[in-house]
Amino acid sequence: MKASLKTFTQFSSTYGFRAYTISASVDFPMREVPAQSHMNRKVACDKPIDRFSLMKLIDSSISSNGFAPSALLFHEFSRSIDANLCNTLIRRYTDSKNHSRAGFVYTQMRKLNILPDSSTFPSVLKSVAQLCCGEVGKSIHCNAIQLGFTSDVYTNTALVHMYGICGQPHDAHQLFDEIPERNVVTWNSLITSYTHNRMFREAIDVFREMLASRVKPGEVTMVGVLSACSHLGTLSQGRWIHDYIVKNRLRVNVYVGTALIDMYAKCGDIDEAKKVFETMGVKNIYTWNVLISAYAMNGQGEAALQTFDRMIVEDLKPDHVTFLGVLFACCHQGFVEEGRRLFSRMINQFGMQPKIVHYGCMIDLLGRSGFLDEAMEIIHSMKLKPDAIIWRTLFGACRFHGREELGEFAFRKLLELEPTNGENYVLISNVHTQKKKWTEVGEVRELMDSGGIKKIPGCSSIEIENAVYEFKASDPLKTGNEEMHKMLQDMKNQLKLAGYVPETEIALYDINEEEKEHNLIYHSEKLALAFGLLHSSEPTLRIMKNLRICQDCHQFFKLASAVYKRNIVVRDMKRFHHFTGGLCSCKDYW
Repeated sequence: MKASLKTFTQFSSTYGFRAYTISASVDFPMREVPAQSHMNRKVACDKPIDRFSLMKLIDSSISSNGFAPSALLFHEFSRSIDANLCNTLIRRYTDSKNHSRAGFVYTQMRKLNILPDSSTFPSVLKSVAQLCCGEVGKSIHCNAIQLGFTSDVYTNTALVHMYGICGQPHDAHQLFDEIPERNVVTWNSLITSYTHNRMFREAIDVFREMLASRVKPGEVTMVGVLSACSHLGTLSQGRWIHDYIVKNRLRVNVYVGTALIDMYAKCGDIDEAKKVFETMGVKNIYTWNVLISAYAMNGQGEAALQTFDRMIVEDLKPDHVTFLGVLFACCHQGFVEEGRRLFSRMINQFGMQPKIVHYGCMIDLLGRSGFLDEAMEIIHSMKLKPDAIIWRTLFGACRFHGREELGEFAFRKLLELEPTNGENYVLISNVHTQKKKWTEVGEVRELMDSGGIKKIPGCSSIEIENAVYEFKASDPLKTGNEEMHKMLQDMKNQLKLAGYVPETEIALYDINEEEKEHNLIYHSEKLALAFGLLHSSEPTLRIMKNLRICQDCHQFFKLASAVYKRNIVVRDMKRFHHFTGGLCSCKDYW
């Protein structure tokens, strides 16, 4: 047996799970069917059967009778079953996405003491990852160590992938650091591990480490790292990766091209996204969907609808994501009639059943445009149960249009579904604040305190010269940052001369007017803007915010773009706002 990286005991202790023996059974989430009476007899002999017929018999048994009687078949024909036959079955089931069946075959191998080989582990671990059975994966990892496969690059790569997909990226990285041989797929698996677990900065760090190790990345690598840049909104890093692709003449296939469009779109550079789209030779439905969504989220609803029409002309059939993109575009531009028409076409022309997200878009579109009764009709006609997003959307529309009774109904439904979500209590508190119902505001705050319900703190980030700086809503004086404090005060004074009036009605109710203005100026996106004006000479500043931008900050940023002659792009949780010359791409409809 080959020497392992660690002893079995050390490995089990490090990764924090019980030691499985080689013959231990591995429990997969399987469908058990009671064995038929004629299958319960004791098997007296091993019947001769050819390999093809045996595989067909096992496959047929699993497909029709479940796993229990199929296990008896393995024992009945145990002398005819070897590792090659099991590997063929496992690969077939893994490739056809019958992952529980792949796991079942592996358990039968272990019960029959058929030793797995280097072809066994990669396939079965892929199925384990898809089933997200982390504990099962750990058991198989122990088997691999005991059988001496710690130096096999394919097994190790599959293990890194499995740990990452099963939500254990740190275990994936620890194993990655210990394995003696890595290939480009191993590096890709670690990058995917981090992106899958929303650890995007770590994914980019691994990519840089990969380049430093002189491992040449491939198309899969680029898709993974571009996805990380998309989520972070780090345009300069995304551009650097695009330049790397061009300089190293990497193939921009449909997947890399689509990832580039997505990256530029989610970093707020819609012009570059369109350029990549137009230069692509081959496009698929995902490519078109990404561009449509790019236009929608960047406030170019007309372009999104034109792209949809062009897609239909080119005889490409839209899918659910396509219609989500165009409905999203209508929603953010207030295209009510076009939204109604598209929703009808989705059902009647293309025969698609709307998902909850499509209904959500229609409720938002109709609600914000004042068609609240029609929005309620759609909710009542839905075949799906309305989720919290739909009730929250309706509540927001009722608040905007002054429909108190319907708003209270929507809020009660919302609390039934999400009784501990702090965002819901903030919404109702803001309604009471606008109406100066201070007693009710106090009651909401007390309810939150007694229930331990916390409001999500606002935080924003800005990228300057390949570095990302993060800010939370707070007073910079607490960190001794006098420069930031002075800049914020100068900005407020300059913008007041340009017409800025702080919207103090959204601030805390139990403080005076001056304190309310003080709190507003320290919203996280304003801190990021001040830092950008101080430390960047770029004509465009790009800011990301975890929450929806508030009305006060929106007005503040419009005036700042004119006074400081900078383009300001803000990506909040809903969409992009492009501020230029005192105007916003959303046309104040967001």
